[in-house]
Amino acid sequence: MTDRLLPANGVETRIRAMAKAGHSKTMTQELLGLSRWTFDRLVAQMPDVEFPGRNRSRAYCASVDRKRGVYTVAMREASTLAGMAHHERAKRTVRGVTGTVDELVAHFKCPLSPSQVRRRVRQGMTLEEALFTPRLIRNNLGRWLGVTADSRRAILERERAVVGAGQ
Repeated sequence: MTDRLLPANGVETRIRAMAKAGHSKTMTQELLGLSRWTFDRLVAQMPDVEFPGRNRSRAYCASVDRKRGVYTVAMREASTLAGMAHHERAKRTVRGVTGTVDELVAHFKCPLSPSQVRRRVRQGMTLEEALFTPRLIRNNLGRWLGVTADSRRAILERERAVVGAGQ
């Protein structure tokens, strides 16, 4: 025994007509004044009813038509000019070269990514320090200062000689 919820007052006919006309499920439910739960139960009893797919309903198409022409040629040109102005404001000069952070990283062939340079600047480094400081200072500092394995041995021998002479 099936429990049919469809009333005899033509709700089924109206649902079918609205679906055929291109109304979405939500729009049909709202126009009929039914709760979501009740509407879903009614539609479940009508397996042959097909509502339009996502972004295909009459209301959606009407809203898209209303929006057409809003983004005019003048607005597109203004947006392009604003983008160019933003690009110019983002340019910085380092060691005589002017460009954005991305352009400077590419020009100086830095081993860092542009996002890493920006992060360093946010943390307080100058742009030049952020571009030219090696990734790991602790591991690379000796190499950048010109300390080699031989010079390190010589420094340690001198320190041992000073400590041995002081005793």
